[in-house]
Amino acid sequence: MKVIDMRRLVIKLSGHIFFSNKINVDLMSRYSKIIRELHRRGERMVIVVGGGSYARKYIEAADHMKASEFEKDYLGILITHGNAFLFATALGEIAYKPIPKNIDEIMEAAENKDKVVICGGLVPGQSTMTVAAMVAEALRANLIINATDVDGIYDKDPKKNPDAKMLRKVTVKDLRRILGEGEFKAGTYRLIDPHALRIIERAKIPVKVLNGFDERNIIRAIEGEDVGTTIIVH
Repeated sequence: MKVIDMRRLVIKLSGHIFFSNKINVDLMSRYSKIIRELHRRGERMVIVVGGGSYARKYIEAADHMKASEFEKDYLGILITHGNAFLFATALGEIAYKPIPKNIDEIMEAAENKDKVVICGGLVPGQSTMTVAAMVAEALRANLIINATDVDGIYDKDPKKNPDAKMLRKVTVKDLRRILGEGEFKAGTYRLIDPHALRIIERAKIPVKVLNGFDERNIIRAIEGEDVGTTIIVH
């Protein structure tokens, strides 16, 4: 397998592929093998793990308790830290520990070439996709991979519209139109929120959005195969 020479790679793993009705231990184990394989080949990676439905359940419970949006966001971040730690445990000795909790800690951890850095959310009001974009910009990453629960980006919501068509390539401008303004309440961030798009656009970092239920799609994206959707940046 020939992997593109890529010094910095940010992989955003949607919480929905691991943490839905139950924790998908099997898929997490398969991902750990893929990441170890890339690590052996010299790839330097930061992995951002989302919250999934588990975080949503905690946020819903907090809402019943009249928690503020800040408190619900903060609670969601704590769940992503637990998710990140679990994935780090699956990776074993190559995972950097403890889990970084802010951008300074991530940048410091990323200097360790022998370890893979895993993190979750950082700041209330930010999606984990925004975290991935921010980390990629800070570390001058060559590529962001967003492994999620759909095959790519569609011209409209495929979960609500069976006639939705997947786009192989999409510009940031068109993506803004497709996604709209999005929601900014805790636990309701869309596939890629406007703040993440702004960072991606200014940093000019290419993004691949793909189906995360097939862990081999990560390899396919790195090898340049036509998988998922490519967000075009200029």
